[in-house]
Amino acid sequence: MATQLFINILPTSVTITNSKESKALATIELVTEYGFDHNVVAKIQVVDDKTPAKANDPLNNLLFDITFADKVDDSMITSLQGRLYTGGGADELENNYPNDFSYITQKLDFHGALDSSNDFFEQVETTYSKDNAAQVVDALKAVKALKDHGTYRKAEIVIDVPASKVVEPTPEQITRTLIDMRERPRYIVVCSTDDMPVIEATTKVMDKLNCHVLLDLGKINDWVAAAALAESINIKDHRFWVFWNPNVSRPSNSASVLSRKKWRPCVGDYLGQLLVRNALTNASGIPPVNRPVAGYDFPVSFRDMETMPSVSLDEEAQNALASAGVNVVLNERFDAGDRWIYGDAITQYDSKTSALRLINASEITTYVDNAVVSIAKKHLLKGMASYVNDADAEIRRFLNACSSAGLLQPVAELSGKLYGLEVAPRADNPFEKVDIRLVKRPEGCARQVYFETTITK
Repeated sequence: MATQLFINILPTSVTITNSKESKALATIELVTEYGFDHNVVAKIQVVDDKTPAKANDPLNNLLFDITFADKVDDSMITSLQGRLYTGGGADELENNYPNDFSYITQKLDFHGALDSSNDFFEQVETTYSKDNAAQVVDALKAVKALKDHGTYRKAEIVIDVPASKVVEPTPEQITRTLIDMRERPRYIVVCSTDDMPVIEATTKVMDKLNCHVLLDLGKINDWVAAAALAESINIKDHRFWVFWNPNVSRPSNSASVLSRKKWRPCVGDYLGQLLVRNALTNASGIPPVNRPVAGYDFPVSFRDMETMPSVSLDEEAQNALASAGVNVVLNERFDAGDRWIYGDAITQYDSKTSALRLINASEITTYVDNAVVSIAKKHLLKGMASYVNDADAEIRRFLNACSSAGLLQPVAELSGKLYGLEVAPRADNPFEKVDIRLVKRPEGCARQVYFETTITK
């Protein structure tokens, strides 16, 4: 459900509401698909830059700079800059000024006309009456939001943004929204186990788009309960990963050691480290998905961590959690000191020997398969002979790049070849259908070491 905001310029104040004020001298209507909580403010600055104004648009000399920010840490959420228009939005501007594009782009309304995937506001429409122009200027001066161009003193007002009314989407809406995204989601994060239909909705997307679901088990202070919950969810798929953080830590922005330690989910940190790792592509554009985010090289950087008093991750606990397919945040001792790490790299795949039991093998599999499917789609609707030659050649180039990057290992069944690929017309309909067969062996992950030592004379 879209969020609708109105910035109302009244004779003696400026307000932000969910509906238009009837006594407003000028309004700025903003519509967005994003939601706001109670910790968002809008900072509004207006500068008179002395631009010549038309008689039918006398406030074109006022440049508005509007920034939405988090009142807790003052970080910027989004911003927009532009001038007011008398009404009608971008469509009216285009009708009235079809040959004056520079004039249109100066208006706040233009932000709502961009309509690209990265736009924050779906619609921006400003309204004022030219007869009220002098009153609007006086109102902005009265609230100290207006300054002249070149003036040193800063003019700014800060207004609380009303919290959005959030309507929980249904599982069907979640499924459809994720599937219809223009950018294919590669990872879907779930931080609650209270709503199984939502988890099931994400697994439908996982099947449809061949992506990964990361589930945080939540605040559980007993490893037996954590293992039991993971087993009861029963999504036995290599693309489904489960995490548990049995630790507490201080807020990252706490200014004092007196700040109380609290539990927090770990999947946000895990996802962040995944994305940073994926950004380290090689010259061929291949990300290092063969390197699982776990162990010594990927420490968890929560502040002043300690395990919950009721949790003891002894050998029995770690074996049980591994058997349930749970990746636990734990403290491990190394020769360079101790670190908090993701202590395993396993999926929910139900096997003791398959490569799909491992997170990095799972990622390699989905990454390679999705890329091959993308190449196959790219060459569709060519002549059959051209399709077979072009698709085969491009897929091989991609697989060779993956092999060079360490994603694929020699296949014993293929006499040590790095992969087996066949692109050929389908036997039962060679005029319009093609079979693509791929055999590969993804890189594994060393989870266990059996150490044997002998003392000799």
